[in-house]
Amino acid sequence: MKTTIYTSDNKYSLKKIAVEIWEGFLEGQGLAYQLFKRDLKASYQKSLLGVLWLFIPPFFTAGIWIFLNDQGIVAIQDTPMRYAAFALCGSILWSLFAEAMNKPMVRFQTAMSMLSKLNFPREALILNAFYEQLFSLFLKLLVLIPVLMFLGYYPNWTWVWGLLGILGLILVGFTFGLLICPLGLLYMDIGKALPLVLPFAMYLSPVIYPLRSDGVLLKLQNYNPVTPFLELARSSFGEYDFVMWDAVGIWTIVLLFGFGLSLVIMKISMPVIVERSGF
Repeated sequence: MKTTIYTSDNKYSLKKIAVEIWEGFLEGQGLAYQLFKRDLKASYQKSLLGVLWLFIPPFFTAGIWIFLNDQGIVAIQDTPMRYAAFALCGSILWSLFAEAMNKPMVRFQTAMSMLSKLNFPREALILNAFYEQLFSLFLKLLVLIPVLMFLGYYPNWTWVWGLLGILGLILVGFTFGLLICPLGLLYMDIGKALPLVLPFAMYLSPVIYPLRSDGVLLKLQNYNPVTPFLELARSSFGEYDFVMWDAVGIWTIVLLFGFGLSLVIMKISMPVIVERSGF
């Protein structure tokens, strides 16, 4: 049986923390899977629509914009795909990012009582959130692919780039989600603000309109980490040219560093957060 000894030493070694995080992920795999199965069953046990709630928000958003565009209420022109496919791809891809950003905080909030009473690798909760995200991705691809085929876009080898773009979106979401998680666990305002901020942020990203060539939106797109990965995925599915390879490379490096930093911050801050949680 593993014994943990707590001391008053406040000196942190980055190498030691990195090793503990790695060991936490290895040791927490089994628990993460068990939590994933439990949470999956509990999430849809008392829901009539069940997993359909994974699709309703992005399909609803895309449907509104497709209707508005078809009726001439808004005029979104020069999209590199048929607009129905363009808006649907964008909405589903954005939903994957938004879910990835929300999941870490939600998982830690729901497990706060368990965190205060049991000693287990905290990284198991991050793995749990990641398993849930992969499950959501799998189901959404099961729906998106047939819809794209119906609209005239058939799978080919370039769709591999689309999957890499989706993984990039998930990395963006998890990195930002973990960075804000400590504050979100201490202050409820963060969790309440996210549903307000994310819809607004969606309209600053090329989700329902194509990339801009000038103006304020162009500048926002250039500094938006979601943009290159979303465009990489959608351009692969829609078979049009992708022009943001440099941005993908730069943001991948930045996000990998940011993800590692977020894990370190979570590792250091969790004892304080659990102590102040009041459970």
